[in-house]
Amino acid sequence: MNFHLNELYQNHNQNQSEHKVVRNERPTAFETDIWIAMNRATRRIQTDIGAALKQAGFPPLKWYDMLWSLERHGGQLRPFELAQDTIFEQSNLSHLSKRLAAEGLIEIVEHGGDRRGRILRITAKGRDLRKRMWAIYGPMLHDRMRAFDGPDGWQAFIEAERDQSEPA
Repeated sequence: MNFHLNELYQNHNQNQSEHKVVRNERPTAFETDIWIAMNRATRRIQTDIGAALKQAGFPPLKWYDMLWSLERHGGQLRPFELAQDTIFEQSNLSHLSKRLAAEGLIEIVEHGGDRRGRILRITAKGRDLRKRMWAIYGPMLHDRMRAFDGPDGWQAFIEAERDQSEPA
């Protein structure tokens, strides 16, 4: 059995903190609207940020995500740990790791004498690239997250996403 928000969303003046968790078999209309809005927003934000990075001459957004994950975990992780920390599939991670290593952004080193065990370690060049990419990525992400700033929270987010998704 799943837990869901009560459907207090009918009254748009309700504060998001007033939603109560209830046992329910299916998502409420409000939860469905949030889910749709989150997925639309994620796709659009990733596309917009990816395009801005490309225009500035930077590599794809996935490179940033991998470098940031390594950096925030002390500079190194085993591949399975990196896969757990990011949204990458193991097969994509392997390919991406080799590509970043070829660019000198990470190192792939043996882990404690185990020839199959590897550690992915960010390099100084990788840290520098991640910081330069953040100069574009960070402000854009911050700007997109403003939908949550207002008192209407999720409702404002849903409405903003509907406005963005409708053809002009």
